[in-house]
Amino acid sequence: MEKIRLTPRLLAVGKMIPPGAKVADVGTDHAYLPVWLRQEGICERVIASDIAPGPLDSARASARRCEVDGIDFRLCPGLEGILPGEADTVVLAGMSGETMAGILADAEWDWTGKRLILQPMTKRAELLAWLYEHGLHVREERLVEERHRLYWVLCAEKGREPMPRPACLWAGFTETEYARRLRRQLERSLAGQRKAREPDPAEVRRTEELLEDMKDAYGW
Repeated sequence: MEKIRLTPRLLAVGKMIPPGAKVADVGTDHAYLPVWLRQEGICERVIASDIAPGPLDSARASARRCEVDGIDFRLCPGLEGILPGEADTVVLAGMSGETMAGILADAEWDWTGKRLILQPMTKRAELLAWLYEHGLHVREERLVEERHRLYWVLCAEKGREPMPRPACLWAGFTETEYARRLRRQLERSLAGQRKAREPDPAEVRRTEELLEDMKDAYGW
């Protein structure tokens, strides 16, 4: 029997899932996470869904190869084929934050008592803004490095809190290596904007304001 070894990014996602959770892994691809959850005995059953038949066939193949049962495979876009009562923990990993926000908006679930485990590849600020605008907030965030790239893993739950400041939407709620890297990127971008033959005043101002907010948020 093959033992699944998760990448650091997926392992960080898996470690946010509490024992006994009813999990729906949306966009499961090869179903590495659902298989790992079953092998580790964390979940009795897991829903593994994908929008395309090919990835779902790969997911079933992973389960067969690892001799794992207890995984319910669903062919559906987003959460369309999953009932709210079937999952208390929804995982969205490896897609853009904009795509995640769209999936959550289309679902129109009541998120009371549920947990969202989110790992956006891009558009993190857009995803967080959507969460706070719709009565959800980030309860926990983790930063993990994989192949010299930093990834965010977020746990969100129901509960209205004020919209975070721009620096936190972009770079996280605490100072991290990601925030420092982002600051350097923004400083280089601002220098380039200012040297441009025809700089965009609105873009220069936006970058300046974000840098100032980061300095204030992290005490730089």
